Amino acid sequence: MLCPFCGAYAREEDVVCPQCAKLLPRGTNRDTGVRAIRQGRRARQEAEHSREAAEEKPAMANERQGQGRAWVDPETARFADTEVPVFTGAEIYDENGRPVTVDGLDRPRRESYGEAAWDSTVQPSPRRRRKELGGRGTNWWKIGIALGVLVFLLAIGGVAWLRYSDAGQRYLAAWGMDTVSSAYWQVGEEKMNTGDMTGAIADFERAAAMDAAAGEEAEVNVTGLLLLATCYETLGGENTALAEAIYTDLYTNVVPSAPEAYENEIRVMLASGRQVEAAELMRLAWEKTGSKVFLQERRELLPAQPTVDRTAGNYEYKININLASPEGYEVYYTFDPELPLEEGWTLADGPILLDEGTWKLRAVCVNGDLVSDTLAASYFVSLPSPQQPYAHLAPNTYKKRRTVALSPGVDNRLKPGEDMTKEKDITIYYTIDGSIPNADSPIYSGTPISLGTGWVTLHAIAVNGYGKQSTMLEVQYKIDVKPYPKTAYVTGDTANGVKLNATPWDDFRASFGDPERYEDVNLGNIGACRRFFYPWGFATFTHKDTTMLLVELSFRHTLAGPRNTRVGDTKQDVLSQFRDSGQVASASGNRGLYSTKDGTGKIYRQEDGTEIIRYVAYTADGHYWRLDYNLNASGVVTSIYELFIP
Repeated sequence: MLCPFCGAYAREEDVVCPQCAKLLPRGTNRDTGVRAIRQGRRARQEAEHSREAAEEKPAMANERQGQGRAWVDPETARFADTEVPVFTGAEIYDENGRPVTVDGLDRPRRESYGEAAWDSTVQPSPRRRRKELGGRGTNWWKIGIALGVLVFLLAIGGVAWLRYSDAGQRYLAAWGMDTVSSAYWQVGEEKMNTGDMTGAIADFERAAAMDAAAGEEAEVNVTGLLLLATCYETLGGENTALAEAIYTDLYTNVVPSAPEAYENEIRVMLASGRQVEAAELMRLAWEKTGSKVFLQERRELLPAQPTVDRTAGNYEYKININLASPEGYEVYYTFDPELPLEEGWTLADGPILLDEGTWKLRAVCVNGDLVSDTLAASYFVSLPSPQQPYAHLAPNTYKKRRTVALSPGVDNRLKPGEDMTKEKDITIYYTIDGSIPNADSPIYSGTPISLGTGWVTLHAIAVNGYGKQSTMLEVQYKIDVKPYPKTAYVTGDTANGVKLNATPWDDFRASFGDPERYEDVNLGNIGACRRFFYPWGFATFTHKDTTMLLVELSFRHTLAGPRNTRVGDTKQDVLSQFRDSGQVASASGNRGLYSTKDGTGKIYRQEDGTEIIRYVAYTADGHYWRLDYNLNASGVVTSIYELFIP
């Protein structure tokens, strides 16, 4: 019978439809006989037609008529005029297209009109099942092409990963292949951490070479270079020099302000016993980095600075300073700001006297090869100067001979109760011959000074115990009393009618005859000359233009000197012919006669007791004439000498 609900074929004994599981009607409207056979045949034809259409159409064109229902081709709709629903004769499938069992049956069921209800021996072939399921055969060509494309894409991705990822670049560096320098720095560090120093050095050197080849565009890998140097240090031996070269380049040219290179280089120096170099590098590191750690290390390494018992500064008296080493080392010092230590500083073995002046002290403590930092101190010793002396005779014109007393000036700077012994130890030097007082001038003894006649100028200075000189006192008097002083020696004075720098050789020879002999000499500023010798002395001539002029004359007898002075005259005879201020002799025995802008006169006492009376005359063009009277110990003239100096 056919199910009135779904059109599926059901056996007579079935209570429910095997297709739609609805209760089948009993006793009414059952189809038997010819009609049932016809309907069965027609159902089989429709089923065959539906299967052929299913093989030609895509599976998606099929429709499901609900869960648990048989598959129905929509083409069967064209048999809608049939009263009996179309039964396709196909198996029952689940929603995924797989056959399912119904009522405990575990094999596909196939029914048709006029055939046995069940065929337990015949199973559908795989091809038939694929057709029934709407499936197709496996396309191995397509699968192979897909796998090839997949492999190609994986290869491209792998190459890109190696080239452009950090991990991939590290793999390339580990395999020794070309890649970026940063990968070699990383791989080298990994080898270093595992103890493979040789391998790490090879990778570090390759990375450094790559950075160097890149030129200024590549940033210097300071950390990597420090690791490379550390590897060199670890290997030791000749490699230590390579490590030091890296450290030196880093703190000299690359990162002078970074402390790491200094620290490593200092460690190497100390380990090799180069304390002096290490101390100097510590100083440089402190200056460049500003890190006080280097300064502290240097202080701990070197001897301490020497100490001095006098504070630097200004002093108005001579002082003694004492240098010492806090650790008992030798102390060397110098006041030369440019003198190197190795070229001869002085060993401090006692007090050091600082006289007046500026003293730039430098001192160091020395322990073997180690030298402390330099102690520097400046001392300015400015000794106090005495006040200007005081004259007890007012400047004026006097009609009779006068004397004048001197006394030290009043120093209001001195404080009561202070020890001013040296400041009060005053010596007064004075002159009345017109010259400026100095250490070779007369010393005022307390006895009033007797003034000469005419115009007299008194000069005086005070000198204290430190040798400091006061300003000069200058007072002028006019003692209008006769006899007035004689005139000073002048260039117009002549001896025996001959004049220096004016008498030619021919005229001189005409007056004094031929010489006994001659010799060529050199007279300082005059130059080459020829000296002619006579029984009474000699005369010297020099070339001037086309002639020879007299420039030197010395005679012991016969000839007369200027102003009719002669050999054999006494000291007083000579002094009476020239100006004499009446000044007393100094402590050395020398005595000033006069001093003007046109010349000077002075008596010089020799060590053997003899004396020289010397007069000098100046000219406006810078030349001068000199006249000497040589006296024996008895004060008698033994020779007269004249000289022209251009």
